[in-house]
Amino acid sequence: MGISKYFFFLFLLGGCATKYIIPGNRFLTPESQGGNLRSHFEFQQSSANQLTADVTNASIKDGVTQQIISRSGFLFGTSLYESADFFWSHTGASNSLFGVKLQLVGASKAANGTGHKLAFAASLGANEHETDGTNTVEFELTGKEFNLLYGYRFSENLLVYSNLSHATYNFMGQIRSSDPMINGLEPEYETVAMGLFTGLQLDLGSFYGKAECGYQQLKTTYTPAYNNFLFGYSVGVSW
Repeated sequence: MGISKYFFFLFLLGGCATKYIIPGNRFLTPESQGGNLRSHFEFQQSSANQLTADVTNASIKDGVTQQIISRSGFLFGTSLYESADFFWSHTGASNSLFGVKLQLVGASKAANGTGHKLAFAASLGANEHETDGTNTVEFELTGKEFNLLYGYRFSENLLVYSNLSHATYNFMGQIRSSDPMINGLEPEYETVAMGLFTGLQLDLGSFYGKAECGYQQLKTTYTPAYNNFLFGYSVGVSW
């Protein structure tokens, strides 16, 4: 059983509602790794949004409820050339995203240059799962994200950055249950997540740490807009 499937199954033990995760903190900086196949990996502890389909009235048109939760995740990146990186991002119980980051202004991380940094990133991903248990849910979660990244490196050891993000996530599922009121329901929602985050990165040789906070607004089908404050941190190594 995959990690995402396992977490989703645990959620269902608490009730028959359908739940899914929208990522919060992204920990993307405007610096490319630089060079060829220079890489980094980081472990993250971040805030995320848990959305729960409200099917208590045997309808999907009551929208979703939303809750801030803490989730572990990771970010892996490797340079394609001096100013472009490929990255793989994952937040626990959500889907993985694969993307490319292009640095438009400033020196790469390998160059150790101070000053202004500017980059653009785009990523997408999709997962399909079927949960087991009293209530079976087949679902697909697809996502795409765009990020405008700006930062300023004060020294070899300190980078301050910001992330203006726009993401779209689509959830499609089908519930099979012994409860005839919800059996056969097909919840389908689109969530648009817009965020503005700021963070800092402290470097010590090959190791680094990040702290990040900011606001995110979610607009989901049949649901009022929801604003929240998110905080997270990560530790990583580059080579």
